Amino acid sequence: MNVFTSKTELTKFLEQERIKDKNIGFVPTMGALHQGHLSLIQESRKRTNLTVCSIYVNPTQFNVKSDLENYPRNTEKDIELLVSENCDVCFLPNTNDVYPNGVSKLLEINLSGLDKRMEGERRSGHFDGVVTVVNNLFEIINPDIAFFGEKDFQQLAVIRKMTQVLNMNVEIVGCPIIREPDGLAMSSRNERLTRHERLAATFIYNTLLATKNLNGSIQEKKDFVIKQFENHALFKLDYFDITSEKNLTACIEEPSKLTRAFIAAFIGKVRLIDNIALNN
Repeated sequence: MNVFTSKTELTKFLEQERIKDKNIGFVPTMGALHQGHLSLIQESRKRTNLTVCSIYVNPTQFNVKSDLENYPRNTEKDIELLVSENCDVCFLPNTNDVYPNGVSKLLEINLSGLDKRMEGERRSGHFDGVVTVVNNLFEIINPDIAFFGEKDFQQLAVIRKMTQVLNMNVEIVGCPIIREPDGLAMSSRNERLTRHERLAATFIYNTLLATKNLNGSIQEKKDFVIKQFENHALFKLDYFDITSEKNLTACIEEPSKLTRAFIAAFIGKVRLIDNIALNN
């Protein structure tokens, strides 16, 4: 696997690979890699000739300084995992390469409200940072296909909208959530859980499953989830919402079209998110 820390060296390498008619798959990450990330690498290797994975903890998508400081980092282990999956390129950029105009210069784009609800409402400026870093990495790598996990389903919708608005020639592929055997969605934040918290964390997915199987109205499902969290000693619910998968608008009555339930909750100092499709 080729490891690049310089944008100039990476772009030169990729230009040479394109001359060989290779199509490029891209998996942007913030490191602390787990099987969820590796599933994206695997999907890219199935669909492209050359897979690039970036590892960069993006400062502009953290609205709480302590979250940025505490985000797990283990680049050596991450590289070992990428080698084990036969990833072709690992890109470890510095901030000057990712933000040549400075981190205060963020992309201004109309995302039709996709960035205003749920995560966008709770984490002010979060999606401004997401679209900026992804756009800047796309400009460096110029991928044919980029792969994102559905655990961050709202982020996936935001990035798809960004590519449409900016008329980017890149296909965005959403990949299924990868879960631990007990159902907990794999996340780099799971590393921050205590053993006791980790054992309890499956409560999130179990609540989503129960909601999916509950016969009742949207409001009845919301009331059920709120009550479940009120009765749990360790968890504090941040939000629960049920939306259209297409545009993330809130559902009042469950329609025949695809809907999805979203949860964000705190356990101790760690904030976890998850989601589930309700009618498929």
